[in-house]
Amino acid sequence: MKIKIIALIAFMQSACGISQTKEIQIIDTNPLIKPTLFADLGESCTTPDGMAVDRKGNLYLSVLNPTSYEKNGAKILKFDENDKPFIWCDKLPLHPISKRVHPMGMEFGPDGNLYFMDNQFFAGQKNASRLIRIIVKNGNPIDCEVLVEGFYFGEAVRWRNNRVFVTDALAEKDKESSIFSFSLKELNSGKIFLNPMNRTNYLLCSFTLKSTVTEPTIGIDGIAFDSKGNLYAGNFGDGVITKFEFDRKGRLISRKDVFSSDKLQCCDGFYYDKLRNSIFIANYTDNSVHEFNLTKQTISLIWKNENADGADGQLDNPCETIVYKGKLLVVNYDTFLGKKNKELDQFHTISSFNINN
Repeated sequence: MKIKIIALIAFMQSACGISQTKEIQIIDTNPLIKPTLFADLGESCTTPDGMAVDRKGNLYLSVLNPTSYEKNGAKILKFDENDKPFIWCDKLPLHPISKRVHPMGMEFGPDGNLYFMDNQFFAGQKNASRLIRIIVKNGNPIDCEVLVEGFYFGEAVRWRNNRVFVTDALAEKDKESSIFSFSLKELNSGKIFLNPMNRTNYLLCSFTLKSTVTEPTIGIDGIAFDSKGNLYAGNFGDGVITKFEFDRKGRLISRKDVFSSDKLQCCDGFYYDKLRNSIFIANYTDNSVHEFNLTKQTISLIWKNENADGADGQLDNPCETIVYKGKLLVVNYDTFLGKKNKELDQFHTISSFNINN
């Protein structure tokens, strides 16, 4: 069943370009690809989140544990050759005030080091989230550095050439969120403290949730670059997808909302797969995962289920996506109650989809 949706442009900040209307097809795929269980992370990983793959193809997972931190702490896991997780790094730098650290989105940089966002909002602090670098040598973590501090609700991390882009999913002003960008040279020049005076120096763009969103929620979340260097950003609170284009020097030349529909009301984690020229989207609130095919300009439903505990591979508040060894992996966050998360169960899992069929 194919339903043509004319993407509705709900907002645009004039400083970042002119919005355009784009027609994108939503496809309800039939038959759907049934998920299987990739990993049961155990009792000490109550809140898994971001995934990353290093140059050698090894998979990593961030575990922030906001509701069980005192018991389980936070950590970065790595998966061995048999896809079994083990603790790779749990000596992460604690914030000097909260004495906690909550790693979320992460990605390896061009220098081979791992960069992640520490969300201090879960530690009760505003404007204190941090971008942190784990120094990696011979595949092992040897040190950690706090690079940027002052994000409100740090989320995703994505690299393009020698520049990192991060999402800040909340702001002091209601319904607002942002994307910031830093060059590797800036990060290597000393710790950056974001404040009202210098924030615009690093600000790519700000976002405002649709006026129809009435319940408290976060804003811009998942981001991904395609093979041409275009940046796509998904809004958690209303499902709007925005595209950014850059010139050869990396300067922003256009921004446009390419999709906005009640058929997709939440975008959490984004992952771009070059082989398929597609972005895989985790829909946290609907227990579903979607494929945004950039060639065909279609958004396809891969799978959706009702309330589940994730023990058999079904989705349980999916938050992040990645393609690993030819499989689509989806992390199940399962930490807070919601529309389709009726209970906080004992299973903490990653789902797997065979997308090669």
